[in-house]
Amino acid sequence: MIAVWICLLLAQIPDSVRNEPVVEKRYQLALLEAGKILEAAKDNDPQKSLEAVAELAEFALTTIESMGKPPHKNASNYKKIELKTRDFLRRAEAIRKEASIDDRPNLEAAFNRINAVHEKVLEGVMSKKP
Repeated sequence: MIAVWICLLLAQIPDSVRNEPVVEKRYQLALLEAGKILEAAKDNDPQKSLEAVAELAEFALTTIESMGKPPHKNASNYKKIELKTRDFLRRAEAIRKEASIDDRPNLEAAFNRINAVHEKVLEGVMSKKP
């Protein structure tokens, strides 16, 4: 848990994730790291945690898009991102509900970024257009 907090302080995307040479492993590591950050979000600053999760989710999406395959031909990888971001949204919603009314607008922006990644993945997989 301390390692997660240090990662939040040093950089949003850890070097171990960013420097992974295998693309499929890179996006999976980003999603795994986002899950760890969400687990520790209640103990730490929820706003920074959700922002870090949003950035990691966006990084995972851009990483998978960099493979060059259309989403409907690379559905298994996109499905993994879709499932994880759906889980992130559910957990972020719980964090948002537990936050005070004054803090909720600050959490809304990060929640919307995660939701945008989820929607983009769904649109990509469901459409046949590149």
